[in-house]
Amino acid sequence: MTRIKSPIEITKLLDSSDPIERELGYQSFLGRTHWLKGYTSEDLCRMACTQLQLNPAHVFVNPPKMYSTSILWASQTRLEAEKLSMVESAYRFIQNHGVEFPPIVVWNFYQASRIKLVIHDGHHRAWFFNNLKHHVKVVVLDPISDYADVEARFRLAFQLRKLAINLPIY
Repeated sequence: MTRIKSPIEITKLLDSSDPIERELGYQSFLGRTHWLKGYTSEDLCRMACTQLQLNPAHVFVNPPKMYSTSILWASQTRLEAEKLSMVESAYRFIQNHGVEFPPIVVWNFYQASRIKLVIHDGHHRAWFFNNLKHHVKVVVLDPISDYADVEARFRLAFQLRKLAINLPIY
């Protein structure tokens, strides 16, 4: 099955009346979230470490846990309206089919004074769940031996000092 990458196309598929198209939309949504069938927290860690060119053996992976969106810090400057629409359509699909919503990936900067949990992947999902007044499922990564390196790679988050739920939407 070919996955679609465009949030607009994924939304159209998820909202389709054709069950095959809806399933393709769901699988494509999962591909964008890096949470494919059978994946684990360790798979999300490997994805994040690959993107940051880190050794996953130097990162402690916590099992998924529900967190309030009000404590998750942004590592990007804005949200995209098309991606928020995609998340909303995926949420409706997931609610109707009883499948799992993919967790977001967060780095734990436990040595930082204020900004501790910084989103690596999942800003739009965090914002969406905040609007629902729900907690969101999070996989927290603790950078054990590469702490300073990982913190340096998230310099923007420490400069922004903005919660993900407060990001502007474009």
